[in-house]
Amino acid sequence: MEAKTIGKFITALRKANGMTQKDLAEKLNVSDKTISRWERDEGAPDLSMIPVIAEIFDVTCDELLRGERKSPAEREAAREAATDTEENAATAKEEFSAKSEKQLKRLLKVTLSQFKNRTYIALGLSILGIIVALICNLAFLKAMLGGLLGMIFYAAGIICQFIFKNRAGLSVEDSGIEEESLAAFKRNTIRLTEKSIGFTVACFGFTFPLFLVNDSYLGLAIESLLEMGLIGIGIALIIYIVILFFFNASLVEKGNYPLEEKQADAFRHNHKLLGRCALVLALLIFLTYNLQQVVADPYRLQKGTVYNDYESFVTYMEQDIPRTYQFIGNDFTGNNMYVTERIPDSTIYYDEFGNETSADEALRRTLLDKNGNVVCEFIQRNGDVNTYDYTPGDGTALPITVYTYEDLFFAKSRARDIKAFFLLVYLLELAAVVLFYRKKSMK
Repeated sequence: MEAKTIGKFITALRKANGMTQKDLAEKLNVSDKTISRWERDEGAPDLSMIPVIAEIFDVTCDELLRGERKSPAEREAAREAATDTEENAATAKEEFSAKSEKQLKRLLKVTLSQFKNRTYIALGLSILGIIVALICNLAFLKAMLGGLLGMIFYAAGIICQFIFKNRAGLSVEDSGIEEESLAAFKRNTIRLTEKSIGFTVACFGFTFPLFLVNDSYLGLAIESLLEMGLIGIGIALIIYIVILFFFNASLVEKGNYPLEEKQADAFRHNHKLLGRCALVLALLIFLTYNLQQVVADPYRLQKGTVYNDYESFVTYMEQDIPRTYQFIGNDFTGNNMYVTERIPDSTIYYDEFGNETSADEALRRTLLDKNGNVVCEFIQRNGDVNTYDYTPGDGTALPITVYTYEDLFFAKSRARDIKAFFLLVYLLELAAVVLFYRKKSMK
């Protein structure tokens, strides 16, 4: 006599109900290959799946584990024992209903767990996009190509996330699950989808500066990428949050984001609070940014050299010194590269009318007092001078402050340090607003 197994019993039940292996796999949120292994007795369902399978085929867990239905006599005896009295019948019905509900909730939990696991695939695609973009930019100096390849991975991650969400929704559709549990499931999938897409948006914001490199054969230095990438993340997330602000409100109004009355009241309160907090944060960032523009202006941070007499000033300006600290780019490690530069003797100079003139005439400079009188005249041969500044007085132009390219270089270094400090200020402002929102929001 042929042995009775769970696999053969599942096969018989599936065929009796006109279902394919794929149909059963979709109901159980497993692959059709898993169903095939069960039916070939190469594996068996987890114990947690037994009640769900029994519910689908309208059999008992005991029958499923035995691999056969109970005989009519056994069923009749069980029915008579269960319906001995009206009270026992009602109790049996309640127990069956509770058991069925428990099985459906277990199905809901399994589906949500599978959706969370699949979300990691979308997140992995976004992380892979950043890695590919960085490799193209830093190793091959192809900034724009890196940005484009990164976008392909980001788009794939978002598409996969939507597919996973729709699949999870279809798995529990018309399953008979109570409305409250189903609403909670929908809210969880929407929130997880929004967080996943938000992560992808942040990745896109980080690599977006790669599109701003004009030279397609030049990569963006790691220092510049980090600085501009953090700004890109901030801008991208702000835009995304604003979109979600209106999108979620629309979902609630249309009933696509199911909420109980108490939850709906809390959502409306938090929605208004979030809008006010966003305005306050935007105002704080605007004020801080304008303060940063003033404090971190490298031209304001230059120290320079002050001359209180014309003779020493003219002597310095007429020295034949090549320009130093001229920025020409970044090496492959991200370090800045500088060279010294001397104006070639063969350089041809032209006057304001386009006529060829001598170097001395072209490089001749004058300082005027407040009445327009010439108080100092010199030939600027010093290539290291970036600019000079003075306030015209009555018959004088002293004192004169001279700024070199070296002064500007170190001023820019100090400006970067100040910008790093302001970045911390931005983060503190964000943290303060978030803490305020969490304290005032309704749970």
